[in-house]
Amino acid sequence: MNAGVLASVLYERAAVLSHRSQAAGRGAVAVAPLGAGVLLWALSFRSIDLSRIGDFGLLSALPWTFYAGLALLTLGFALALGTPRLSEATLAAHVVALILVLYGTPTIAYGTLRYAWAWKHVGIVDYIQRHGSVDPSISFLNAYHNWPGFFALSALYTQLAGFGSALSFASWAPPFFNLLFCGALVLLFRALTTDRRRVWLGVWLFFCTSWVGQDYFAPQAFSYFLFLVAVTVCVAWFRLREPPTVEAVRRLVRSPGWATRLVRTAERADVDARWHSDACRGERAAMTLLVVGLATVVAVSHQLTPFMLMLALGGLVVVQRIGLRSLPLLVAVISIGWVALFAVAFLRGNLYWIADSLGTLTTNTDSTLINLAQASHGQQVVARVDRGLTLMVWLLGAAGFARMARNGRLELSAGVLALSPFGMIAANAYGGEILFRVYFFALPFASLLAAGLFYPEPLRGDARAAAAAGLVSAVLLGGFLFAYYGKERQNYFAKGEVRAARLLYRVATPGSLLVAGVNNYPWAFTHYERYSYLSLADLLPRDRRRAIADPADTISSIARRARVPCAYVVITASQKGTVDMTGVMPPGSLTTIQHRLAASRSFRQLVRNPSAVVFGMAVERLASERSAAACHLEAGSR
Repeated sequence: MNAGVLASVLYERAAVLSHRSQAAGRGAVAVAPLGAGVLLWALSFRSIDLSRIGDFGLLSALPWTFYAGLALLTLGFALALGTPRLSEATLAAHVVALILVLYGTPTIAYGTLRYAWAWKHVGIVDYIQRHGSVDPSISFLNAYHNWPGFFALSALYTQLAGFGSALSFASWAPPFFNLLFCGALVLLFRALTTDRRRVWLGVWLFFCTSWVGQDYFAPQAFSYFLFLVAVTVCVAWFRLREPPTVEAVRRLVRSPGWATRLVRTAERADVDARWHSDACRGERAAMTLLVVGLATVVAVSHQLTPFMLMLALGGLVVVQRIGLRSLPLLVAVISIGWVALFAVAFLRGNLYWIADSLGTLTTNTDSTLINLAQASHGQQVVARVDRGLTLMVWLLGAAGFARMARNGRLELSAGVLALSPFGMIAANAYGGEILFRVYFFALPFASLLAAGLFYPEPLRGDARAAAAAGLVSAVLLGGFLFAYYGKERQNYFAKGEVRAARLLYRVATPGSLLVAGVNNYPWAFTHYERYSYLSLADLLPRDRRRAIADPADTISSIARRARVPCAYVVITASQKGTVDMTGVMPPGSLTTIQHRLAASRSFRQLVRNPSAVVFGMAVERLASERSAAACHLEAGSR
């Protein structure tokens, strides 16, 4: 080898090593903020002061180290996104860290189960553990008994793991489910686009804006994951070959009768060669069975998700994006079949309000929005921020769709999937939560479209696009913190509340009436079917005013009419927070009721701590040998 050849080889080798060292340096620059951010987040737990939770929720209780750590995570993600050689492992590490920071902080800081609804869900699991079955005709919480899939699976896991109650693991549901969502979203987005930067930015934006709190220990979180998996399978395996171009869609829409022709054309659409090959026939059959199985589990576990899945698949069929045209119909048969055959008890008792919701678009929409005139100042700000955050997500998604269309890339699948949940608004109010659920089901696809605003076409690395994505992420995260953490006076239960609730269920006589200001405290988590429940906030306005003015006489009258052996009143800090923040009762009402019950001879204070107070009373029951004194004695001695 002569000197010239040797010099050339050495030069090329040095260039390769230099390129690798530069790439490693850029990777280190992206990873350094990640490590520093996670460290600051971990240190923040030493300074979190839960006693400072106020009208803006957890925001006032978090130290500066938490916010600094979150800012460093955002910086690191933007740097990793802008590198010429994309490292998906680095981006994945940032997303996982973001999930732990945003959704794991309450779990670690509180040490108790968040959300009153989660406690009820633990109670259903407890019921199945004790009875080995559900009771679809039960009068209280019967919807859960008519869609028991999630609860049965949780009861099975609780027993196999050797736990006495689902409380042992339910607190970790938010980070657990969000990690599951992350895996499903990566696969789903990869099936919708080949641009890896768009994939990871879309996933990042999803977790920056998933504020509606449907990730806790609930059938919704479980079925939502299955929904994502089912849509992924359909998009990846049953996808038609060529997406329509922008010009083709423009010509079609301008022509008369375009909607009918679009549906008919789906029957003659050219399908991917893999769809027709004999070699993949078995795989197609397996994937079809998988979707059917997922749809069945979803139909057994949740009321709303099956119809969201039906709308999503139906939209993909109409715009010719999947070839198995019978899937939406099959999902509909499974979903409606479960309701008609196995959820008859629920349908019989609730058909009137389901029918009333049909077609009432305005009413269903308004039922989700709180009355800002009655809310506290902090909750007015939180409500406006979460509404603004929702609107911003939609504007970013629409802008991303438009920018990609201008570049000749019509993201029809993501667009249809983002719009399909809106069909449910005209069908049902869903207990005043329909807008939240529509947003939640549309969010993955809106996030992917929003990522297209920054990356309308595959790029090796664009520092300006990455910087813009980082800045927008920071703004979205600011809105997220208000929207997700802003209601913690209602959602956080101090350990004193939990101890009081546990004692209540130990001493309460079976058949008793359990009274609360609002049903926003740890309740119905064990032996819940043994009791009747009353929320004073649910009384008619006249009776509510009477309960505030003379709670002892009002509650006694209600208990006597109900012919219960005993009645107990529980008032907690979270209930007071709910009343003061939402205006369902005049501010300070529960404090007034507490003082008047304490001064009444009809009630005895059984528990009192800084977070909760429990009163007990006796009601003389017709044809009962138990006296009021004996009832009080029994309650106080246990």
